[in-house]
Amino acid sequence: MSFSLCGRRVTITFPFTALVAFALFCDARGTVLAGLAAAACHEAGHLLAMALLGAPVTAFRFTAFGVELARGEGGRAGYLADALVSLSGPLGNLLVWLVCALAGQGASAFAQGNLLLAGMNLLPAESLDGGQLLFSLLCPVLGVERAGRAAQLVSFAVLLPLAALSFLVLFRSRQNVSLLLVTLYLIGLLCKRGRFF
Repeated sequence: MSFSLCGRRVTITFPFTALVAFALFCDARGTVLAGLAAAACHEAGHLLAMALLGAPVTAFRFTAFGVELARGEGGRAGYLADALVSLSGPLGNLLVWLVCALAGQGASAFAQGNLLLAGMNLLPAESLDGGQLLFSLLCPVLGVERAGRAAQLVSFAVLLPLAALSFLVLFRSRQNVSLLLVTLYLIGLLCKRGRFF
């Protein structure tokens, strides 16, 4: 489904809608709503940074694995600006978690969701903010091609131990499959792009 909102194109994919509906249906404790609110804080951090840099957002695309923002022409460009935009989402989550912790709500599902989202997105793996941040910081030093290869190798080096850890968590808990699914998805993205095979 696509529509225009305040001059920006918004696309909500079927997998996003199906995933949210399924998660809400299975969620008896309300953690999905807390997670969605944490995701909204994350994206708000990106949007705030883009607005401060004068980079207009022209489109939003809601997918099963996040929100893709399309940036239009204008605003400050360059690797430092890209790094700031990448870092702003996790920083937004950390700021919200800190406010919750200071208010005595650090153990709430909303606060923990923000902390988890920040930590996961700061991993230096491709398609996560940490991977984009690493690429943006390496480009001025190594050049685009070598920075891309270095970021890909770091992604692989981070995701393999994470996959092993997620299998261990699943083996011990016998029910927590979420970390394994996320890790396999990220590894699948690397393989799909022909990074290592």
